[in-house]
Amino acid sequence: MKYKIWTSLTSLLLFSTVGVMYSYASTLQESQITEANQQMDQASEKNDNLQKSIANRQEEVLKVGEYQLERQEGEDTITKILGHELVGRQAATLYIRDIPVLTFLDSEDTDNRANNHQSPDSNSDYLEKVASIQSFDSEAKKDPVWRASIVASRLNQLMQKNPNMEITAKWDTDTERYTILVDDQKLVEIDEDTILPDTTKDLATDTLQITNRLRRQVNSAPPLAEIVGKPKPQPEPQKIAVGPISFQFQGWASWYGPGFNGNLSANGERFNQEAMTAAHKSLPFGTKVRVTNLDNGRSVIVRINDRGPFTPGRVIDLSAGAARVIGMIQSGVAPVKVEVIGR
Repeated sequence: MKYKIWTSLTSLLLFSTVGVMYSYASTLQESQITEANQQMDQASEKNDNLQKSIANRQEEVLKVGEYQLERQEGEDTITKILGHELVGRQAATLYIRDIPVLTFLDSEDTDNRANNHQSPDSNSDYLEKVASIQSFDSEAKKDPVWRASIVASRLNQLMQKNPNMEITAKWDTDTERYTILVDDQKLVEIDEDTILPDTTKDLATDTLQITNRLRRQVNSAPPLAEIVGKPKPQPEPQKIAVGPISFQFQGWASWYGPGFNGNLSANGERFNQEAMTAAHKSLPFGTKVRVTNLDNGRSVIVRINDRGPFTPGRVIDLSAGAARVIGMIQSGVAPVKVEVIGR
């Protein structure tokens, strides 16, 4: 009798427990499903908002280049921008009256994208970067669409002020770059990331052709025959003949000049930034060294008359004039070989 009562109570307790566990499991499963659905809805809403933001931003970006010049409604604008890919890099080409004039490339190549785990075939990262242009941050300003839009906007605004504006090109000795000017105001610099759409792979030729396309498309001006201040072709790098070399070493060179010109050097003489001199931490004053830029093979002989450089990792500090001889003004620093040839 007691056994039967005990068995009945056990069975009842067991079924109750199973029922509670089943009910709890069902509730937990429903909760998880509900939470998952909410996350999916949020992700979908976020994706929709991103797509709308990208579409709106692209519209705004293109409007920068399509600045209205008080034209009649329906008439074509003077500029438009086409975003595309060129040799594995994101690019944007500026058209003037439907003629391609300038192509802007981003600063990252395919290898860099691979290192960042980005696919060059995917536009999602690029479009997201375009959408960030509104923040005016440094990354956005490197974007080719942004750069093309800025040039297009400047062109349109300048043309609105003066339809007969003068478009020229020159070699800027300060930046050592080719520059296109509008009424003597800098419009754009031509370099490896800013090229002729059908580039000739020669910056001087690209600059002249871009300038002449702008002149023809903007105000039908005759073509230019030459770039103002175009540097003469550099001769092939040659080694400077010297006497016996005491010893040599390699490292990074820097240069200095503006701000120091006319000051006293460590040896007591006035610093002349155009003289062939250099600063070294320990070589005796008056020591002559041959410095060779390992990037291009150019050499210069300088005299040590100052102390420095004091930045870790640099072995010599050249005057501006010496740096210009070996072609390191633009880069600021360069890998060099330094050969001590006596006093």
